Amino acid sequence: MEDPDQESKDLDEYKALTAVLTAQFKYAAWAKEQIILPRKLKWESLSDQEKQLLPWYQKHLEQLEHSINLNNDYLTEVAKSVATSWGAKSDNPEDWYDCSHQDLDKVRGIMIQAVREWSSIGQIERDASFGRILRECESLFPVVPERQNLEVLVPGAGLGRLVIEFVRRGFRTQGNEFSYHMLLNSSFILNSSFCENNYIMCPFIHKSSNVARRNDQLRQVFIPDFNPGDISFLNREYPEIPVADLMSMVAGSFVDLYGPPDLNKISETYTNDEQAASFRVENAGKFDIVSTCFFLDTSSNIIDYLKSIHHCMKQSGYWLNFGPLLWHHEDDDAIQNSIIINPETGEQKVVPTPVKGLELSKEDLFSLIEAVGFKFIKNESDIETTYGGDDKALGSWKYRCEFWVCQKV
Repeated sequence: MEDPDQESKDLDEYKALTAVLTAQFKYAAWAKEQIILPRKLKWESLSDQEKQLLPWYQKHLEQLEHSINLNNDYLTEVAKSVATSWGAKSDNPEDWYDCSHQDLDKVRGIMIQAVREWSSIGQIERDASFGRILRECESLFPVVPERQNLEVLVPGAGLGRLVIEFVRRGFRTQGNEFSYHMLLNSSFILNSSFCENNYIMCPFIHKSSNVARRNDQLRQVFIPDFNPGDISFLNREYPEIPVADLMSMVAGSFVDLYGPPDLNKISETYTNDEQAASFRVENAGKFDIVSTCFFLDTSSNIIDYLKSIHHCMKQSGYWLNFGPLLWHHEDDDAIQNSIIINPETGEQKVVPTPVKGLELSKEDLFSLIEAVGFKFIKNESDIETTYGGDDKALGSWKYRCEFWVCQKV
């Protein structure tokens, strides 16, 4: 007999998955409503004299619409290519669930993420973040053939570039990602890209502030700047390394899949699902390296993140982190119910839990890291970098990031 609770969970998952596919398929209509429609109305509201002062405007609208169509070509190809392999009943959008405005807005973010991870424009950002992590790991483990025997975990793997970069260097690496937006698009790039610069997008059209030239806003970006299939080149020098077996990706909540079995609570990010519970046990003390990049501040409860990192690492394993402390939930007023379990009696208590409320200072975070069971081996502070920045913009937001290497004690 089917478990009705499991059926409901499966349906919720299917809705979430196909809503993301729908968002990519509906991108063009949404973007034209967001970008083209208000500009056309604005143009029509101008007097003839004002219109004469902007003779280029209507042509610019045509170019914006062309850019939207280019984006749509890429995004719909992704959606139709990965749909059935990720569990959709078909690649026909009529069989998918509808999406929310939030899903549509995240498609815009996916394009910026693709610039950061998979275009030549993102090279400077990657070198500041991924580069630091990778260089440190190469220094810690300099013998390339021995790296295949190590286990590396990349929580918050995004579109998979850091995972690929570890594998390029011979490390056995597992990426973990929660967002279907990220998972579906990374799946396409990692599994369906067969040459460099094969796909075109115009990711900057959604931003009209700090633009120096109209063509800067319209410019095309080519991805991927590195063909993921080229990781096999490692075998030219090291034929004994089974490169094809070094990479894996796991979908789901980091805390749910890699956390300790005794958190004694059930929440949005930590469930009583049997498969998740089994996976948590399998991952106990498994990883030699855990690499977090722009990830820690996505937590609602940083203690859960730290306990999970500690739980899944080998004794004396290394945790490398790069990123700011821009706590993502600081302005989130949502309340979620958590179930707290008394470890002695098994009694369960429902506790209303704000999403925000545990945003720590750097000083307090460092003390907590040590209290959970890590020692700092290395720390660099105030490393300035952008995230998903536009190198031609007149202004950009810069983060002052921390980089550290900790060891499990």
